[in-house]
Amino acid sequence: MGAMRAIWISSLLAASLAAFSITGCTIYGEKKPPTVKSTTSAEQYERIYWSTLKAKKWGQLPGMLAANVMYSAGGKILSKDQVIPYLQSANITDFTITSMVVKPNGPDMTLNYTLQLSSAGAPIQTYTAISVWQQVDSGWILTVHTEQPQTVPSP
Repeated sequence: MGAMRAIWISSLLAASLAAFSITGCTIYGEKKPPTVKSTTSAEQYERIYWSTLKAKKWGQLPGMLAANVMYSAGGKILSKDQVIPYLQSANITDFTITSMVVKPNGPDMTLNYTLQLSSAGAPIQTYTAISVWQQVDSGWILTVHTEQPQTVPSP
């Protein structure tokens, strides 16, 4: 009976290893850029947000913004209905995010970073930006965003 058990255990082990080796290929498949559906990182949400603006995919933005978003840009506080027209008029062609600091606060993630925006026909603008993303049932929504122009100190 011991021999049968040994054969059964080794067969089970071999089947497990075979199954693992078959599925092992898909575990580390092709790396795809994160999407709103695939990421749980507030930092990735912020990068996806700016990539969406750069690609001018305006239809995707309302779902990323809280109904009562507080969006401070250009010296004004914008409501959700004002954010997309403002961003469309900014005509952002590229962005760079550096010096990102992420701090959790309950269901929120607060991000502080340096944002460089390129717009068609304009010099690159550098801002200190703060965004607050809140985790909700459907993922994350932007509840607060502010950007302050960085001034270059006089020599």
